Amino acid sequence: MKTFCGLTTDGMLDYLASIYRLDQQEHKVTTSALAEKMHVSAAAVSSMLKRLEEAALIERSGADGVTLTDQGQLAALQLIRRHRLLEVFLVEVMQFSWDQVESEAHRLEHAVSAAFEERMDALCGYPTHCPHGDPIPTKDGAMPEDLTVALINMTEGQQGQIRRVATNDARILRYLTRLGLTPGQHVRLVEIAPFNGPVSIERLASQNGHGLEPLDQQILGHELARLLYIEPQFEGVPSTL
Repeated sequence: MKTFCGLTTDGMLDYLASIYRLDQQEHKVTTSALAEKMHVSAAAVSSMLKRLEEAALIERSGADGVTLTDQGQLAALQLIRRHRLLEVFLVEVMQFSWDQVESEAHRLEHAVSAAFEERMDALCGYPTHCPHGDPIPTKDGAMPEDLTVALINMTEGQQGQIRRVATNDARILRYLTRLGLTPGQHVRLVEIAPFNGPVSIERLASQNGHGLEPLDQQILGHELARLLYIEPQFEGVPSTL
């Protein structure tokens, strides 16, 4: 078996990466949440967590749930880095679309060597974000700061650029492509209806070099809108990414 940060199985790495992602989303990782994310039984999760705890890669407590140790987090971030670099490589070099790369990257992430990873990084111009806008950890396991704000947490009238889409669901990504709501697109929040109602936004684009003007208006369901993360543009301060 190949080793990775002292680990002996790819399955252990998959669990560590899932624990990291869940912790970022939910701020507390439980056995049931991990079982749902990994599509396995609670008994299978408990068995793997015992192995990870014995390897000093995680810690468990009733109050905090499952947390990664420093070694466990480093291993998780190194795998996440490889996965997101693969997604960039598949889009920019292999010409896959952004809705196709999640499953392909998952198949490849345990197979490529460190040298292959470094070559991908260089060929793609040392990217900082994957095609979905998620930040790519550095080689030493540091996660770049995420300065985005969820669309549904913005104030009406505020504008900015879509930077991240918080899903890998191919159907949703294809739908967002059809709407023209992909990373890099400027938008303005028009209105959020109460009681989880629809969210109205305008797509913006430069018109004859005279600043950003409305292209069209889109009405999004609340569940779809909550997947869009925006880099807000404050008055007089242009987007930096």
